[in-house]
This record gives sequence, C-alpha cells and structure tokens, in this order.
Amino acid sequence: MPVKGFPKQVTLRDRTVVTLRPMVREDRGELLAFFRRLPPEDRQFLKDDVTRADIIEAWARDLNYDRVLPILAEHEGRIVGDATLHRQAYGWMRHVGEIRVVTDAYFRRRGLASAMGREIFYLALQVGLDKMVAEMAADQVAAIKVFQKLGFQQEARLVNHIVDLQGRKHDLVILTTDIPALMQKMQETFLRAAGSVDD
Repeated sequence: MPVKGFPKQVTLRDRTVVTLRPMVREDRGELLAFFRRLPPEDRQFLKDDVTRADIIEAWARDLNYDRVLPILAEHEGRIVGDATLHRQAYGWMRHVGEIRVVTDAYFRRRGLASAMGREIFYLALQVGLDKMVAEMAADQVAAIKVFQKLGFQQEARLVNHIVDLQGRKHDLVILTTDIPALMQKMQETFLRAAGSVDD
C-alpha cells in the first residue's frame, strides 16, 4: 500500500507540533525506548510484550504496509506515539480494519491520540475499508472515551476475555465505526463550522 502525504506535521491543542510518518526499520531502537518509557498500567493490555527487543525487531524486520501500517508520532527526535492500521488483504473481513493507538503519557489529553486516529481513518479510506474495529479492556475508560469521540460505538463486551500482566482477568470491549459515514459526518461538521464563521 503506498503511503502518500507523509511525513506531515500536526499541531496539538497546546500548540505542540508533532511529525507523523510511517515506521521504517531504522525506528526499532527508538520505538523500543518509547514502549519501555510507558508505565506498566499502559502496557498491561497491549497484545504483545513491547518491552522485549526481539518483538520490536520482528516488527521492523517484517514490515508490510499492506498488512500492518504503523504511523509514528515524533517530537524533538523522540517517538511519542504509535498508531497502527491492521487489515486482511483477502477473505470475508477484507473490508474491516483494526486500529490500535498508544501515546506517551506526557501527550495525553492534548489531542495526539485523536489526531493519529484520524490519520488512520484517512488511510483506511484510501484502501477501500468501510469498517473499523478497536479492542480494549473495559477498564481503559479514558481510551474508550477517545474512541467514542472519534465516532466509535460499543458493539460487544466479552466477559473475562483478556488477562493482564499480573494474571488478572478483564472484560474485553469491542468498538466499531462505519468509516464512510463517519468521514461524511466529520465533513458536515467542518462545513457547519465554516458556515458559522461566515455568518
């Protein structure tokens, strides 16, 4: 999948500017450092042990943008966010993408997760996806709110479906959104805002 329009800069709510770009193999060291900076509570529900160098090395070695497209956020030479679009090229779920977003704790509530989520939506549209799925623990209330602001709605809750780093079981929440309808809604909101300025 070609990745057009990157790198690009986005301005967060507090005027901080970050650069978004696709991950390349040379990012493995800095990406590992980013994940190791995350507090344990932020890592306990991730699907892989991202503090292991061999895991990140495998990601870098097996980069395939058609299967998993990682978009990184950089600020002052450091990776501060990682958003990925996961998709299947064939089969009955080829129209569905999965989104995962992780951000540095310092950049929470500044709009970084939302900005990265929107970029994933645009990329999903480019490859013809029309539905997006996000999975997270029911305890991740703040993360769920971020995705709800992006237009996701809860579609399922699986009881005791995941286990954290301490071996405790948690419910898994599955959120979904219809991408074309969401993008149309975002465009209408933008046009209404522009019209109110003209008035």
